[in-house]
Amino acid sequence: MADLQVGAADPRGRMVLEILWAVNEFKIYKTTNGISPFFSDVPTEARTQKLAYLELGSGIAEFNHLIQILEPPFIPFISKIFINKTSHENLVYYERELARCIAQALLGQVEQAEASLAELLDRLAARISNRGRVAHLLVNIVLVLLIILASMVLLQSDYVSKFGFNFQEISLAIMMGSVGALFSTTVRLQSMAVDPSVTQYMHWVYAFQRVIVGALGALILYFGFQSGVLRDLLTGSGNLPPSTVGINPYWLSFVCLLAGFSERLVPNLLEARTSPEYGAEATS
Repeated sequence: MADLQVGAADPRGRMVLEILWAVNEFKIYKTTNGISPFFSDVPTEARTQKLAYLELGSGIAEFNHLIQILEPPFIPFISKIFINKTSHENLVYYERELARCIAQALLGQVEQAEASLAELLDRLAARISNRGRVAHLLVNIVLVLLIILASMVLLQSDYVSKFGFNFQEISLAIMMGSVGALFSTTVRLQSMAVDPSVTQYMHWVYAFQRVIVGALGALILYFGFQSGVLRDLLTGSGNLPPSTVGINPYWLSFVCLLAGFSERLVPNLLEARTSPEYGAEATS
């Protein structure tokens, strides 16, 4: 055990980066592959320590998965630019806490070690979930700004649709739908369910999907109203022919905000429109 030193290789050929815990009975050290224990030189003590260490196996595996997610999702040379001192200290804190849990187990306090490890995993999962919520909100904000910018550029162009679409109303619908999605994310941010076990990239995908669903829902609602398919559901006035007069922009903005805010509004309207009960009422 005395041969295990920082800068040297451990028995498995891995470079020892740091000794996190060292007593007469064992050492706990860090390599590029994670945290590992070096058991006692006494065979009987080593066997007891190995059995205790195995009791923490599933918890340690979950820790290793979560700590990888906590690390910034950039390629190595970019990571060195974006990782600040605080982020590094946070990672060191969790690693030292894991070493403490392992030390408890190797000292014979297996139950206390399991409880400490479970508490550590809860804190780590909560931190990752909070970071996921922030990433969700930031992606929503950036995407909504891009949608607004693209809509403004389109409105400033001289493009005329061969299909006769009103691009002013379409742009307004898409913008308000995306803003409604952003508002929904902001309102429920603290209570938003976030899976801490998924990667940061997945949080970006979920955030991207939320804004797109809001924008598409508002667009579908606009087309449904203009075609007359959904106008009776929104106004209660029965089947009406398509409108030849422009829609009130305030009414359109509000309805599209609702469509973006509620993910289920447009699907529920479409399901109601195609339900057998609705078809029976429309023909009666």
